Amino acid sequence: MLFNVSGPIVDTDRQTALRPSLWKYRYVLVFLSLLGILCFYQLAVVILLRKSINLSTSPFQGTNLVNPYQNWNGEGQEKISLHAHSDEVWFTPERHTVAEIQSEYKREGFSNIAITDYGQISETENPNYIRGLEWGQNLKKRHLLAIGIKKSFYDYFPVYATRENLNWVMDRMKKLGGYVIIPHPKLFDSFSREEMNSLGGFQAVEVYSPFGDDPKILDTLLSQGRNVHCMASDDLHYFPETSIKSFNQPFWKDMIQTLGNQRGRKGESFLRYIVTAEGVKDQNSVLSSLESGSFYCVKKFFSGAEDPKVPKIQVTKNHSIQLNSKERYLEIRFIGQKGEVLQIDPDTNHAEYVFKENDSYVRLEMIGLTGSILSNAIYRNN
Repeated sequence: MLFNVSGPIVDTDRQTALRPSLWKYRYVLVFLSLLGILCFYQLAVVILLRKSINLSTSPFQGTNLVNPYQNWNGEGQEKISLHAHSDEVWFTPERHTVAEIQSEYKREGFSNIAITDYGQISETENPNYIRGLEWGQNLKKRHLLAIGIKKSFYDYFPVYATRENLNWVMDRMKKLGGYVIIPHPKLFDSFSREEMNSLGGFQAVEVYSPFGDDPKILDTLLSQGRNVHCMASDDLHYFPETSIKSFNQPFWKDMIQTLGNQRGRKGESFLRYIVTAEGVKDQNSVLSSLESGSFYCVKKFFSGAEDPKVPKIQVTKNHSIQLNSKERYLEIRFIGQKGEVLQIDPDTNHAEYVFKENDSYVRLEMIGLTGSILSNAIYRNN
């Protein structure tokens, strides 16, 4: 005898009602899936792409003194700008063209300029300017600048990067021929002094920047025996209105700049730059000066002012630092370990300081009528 066993009761009406309900959240499910993939990717690169570096924590030692200006030749000076952004990147089409930037800086007496666009080396076929790029697209502005780099590479850390990850990035930049700079550290406090103490691989810090000036950052690093250089730059994004009016811009660019409140700004162009020795202006010679620290950092106090003249600095056999300049400065400061002011010479174009036994390094600050000048460190070495 056969028994009819009834199957499970299926509520077809309920199933039909659930399908549209789940379908309604399909975009949320897709978003959560993509977010999960991004989190997995970010975690993977944070773990894999990292580099540990042993950093010096003791002051410079030795009987010899290294003077980066010892072989400074010629009586002239070359003005170089090393941080400017153009319209070459797809998401910054409203900015200025490379030709406009070059033309304006040349008109202001600059010998050369580096175009440092975000994530790419722009106009690579143009040999008349210095190659460079700015790495980093994160919201905290933890960016890195590479001057003379031969090839750009992707930002693998769009959300988060540990110190070891940043060390890995800087190491890669150097392997690609880049001189590595920490830009605008005071912008959103992107790089605190404590963090810079634990990072390796960078060779200079932008201590003169439109986003905040702080030369004392150098003393924190130099006091640990790390020969980090100064850097000064406009970090150019837009010229002032007087310059923009002279450009033959398309209508759409004018409109975007106006709507984005980029017109009518005073601008920070032409105020912060480095100075190299006479004739040092092509990419190779500028890179050589950057590597050795044979350059000065300048900040002009206002637009239209005369350029402050940089001095000549020599170190004699008896460890005497001698400064001579064509300009009479309001003040010359000799600064040593932990930022201690060792000596001040007012109203002069000549100054001399004898390196003492307990001095590990000495750097100089010159305050003129129209601007201030920073030297890189003269330091002990075996």
